[in-house]
Amino acid sequence: MWSSFVGLMTSAINFMYGLTVSLGFPSYGFAIIFFTVAIRILMFPLNLKQAKSTKAMGLLQPRMKQLQQQYKNSPEILNREVSALYKKYNVNPLSGCLPLLVQMPILFALFSAFRNFEYTGSGVSFFWLENLSQPDTTIILPIVVGLSSFLQSKVTMASQPPQTGEQAKMMNTTMLYVMPVMLAWMTRNFASGLALYWTVFNTLGFIFQMAINAIVNRSHADMQAAMEADEVKEVAASQAAKGIQKERQKDAGKKKTAEKKKEAERNSKKGDDDNRGKALDFDDFV
Repeated sequence: MWSSFVGLMTSAINFMYGLTVSLGFPSYGFAIIFFTVAIRILMFPLNLKQAKSTKAMGLLQPRMKQLQQQYKNSPEILNREVSALYKKYNVNPLSGCLPLLVQMPILFALFSAFRNFEYTGSGVSFFWLENLSQPDTTIILPIVVGLSSFLQSKVTMASQPPQTGEQAKMMNTTMLYVMPVMLAWMTRNFASGLALYWTVFNTLGFIFQMAINAIVNRSHADMQAAMEADEVKEVAASQAAKGIQKERQKDAGKKKTAEKKKEAERNSKKGDDDNRGKALDFDDFV
C-alpha cells in the first residue's frame, strides 16, 4: 500500500514533466516547482485549520491554567469546566491534530518519491545544476535549503503561544537552529531534485505561513475580544461579590455590637434592680 502511495506521487511528478513537454520546454526542474506549488495549495486548508486550532488553544491557555489551579483537587469538576470552556468559544482541541496526521504520510511519501525518482529523457539540467539526479557540488542548494527551513520555522513559531517550560524552550531552539543545519548537511548527499523540492516547499511554506498568520489573527480577534470582555465581567462580578460580602460582614458587626450594647444595658438594669432589692432587705437593719 505504501509503495502504491509513493508510486502515485511519482506519477504526479511525471505528469507535471509531461506538462512542461507539451508546453515546449521539457524540464524536470520546473516540473518539481509546479508539483510543489500544487501540493502546497492543496495542503493550505489543512495548515490553516491547524493554525486556527493552535491559536484558539493558545488564547484559552491562561483560563485553562486558572481552572486547573482552582479545581486541582476536583478532577470531575475540572473536566466539566474545561468542556464548558471549549463549548463556549467553539474550540475543538483535537482539530489541530487531524490536519497534521493527514499531512505526515504525504510528506514522507514525497520524500521517498523524490529520493528514488528516475530522471529520464531531456530536461534533467536546471540552471547551474547539470543533472537533478546528482547532488549539488556547489552546495548552493543545501545552503538555500537550510535558510528556507529556518525562515519557515521562524514565522511558524511566531504564530504559536510563547512556551514557558525549559524543555519546550529547548525543543523550539532545536527546531529553529539545529534542524535547518541538519537538513542543509544531509542535502549535500541527496539528489538535486530532492533539494530543489525542499527549497521550493520551505519557501512557499514561509510565504503561506505569513498569510495564515494574518488570517488567523484577524479571525480570532473577535474571540480574543470576547474573552477580554468576559474577564472584565468576571472581575466586576468578583469585586461586587466582595463588596456584598464586606457589607454583610459590616452589618453583622453592627448587629453584634448592638446586641452587646443591649446585653450590657440589660446587665446594668439587672444590677440596679438587685441594688434596689438589697436596699429594701430588712435584715440589714437588724
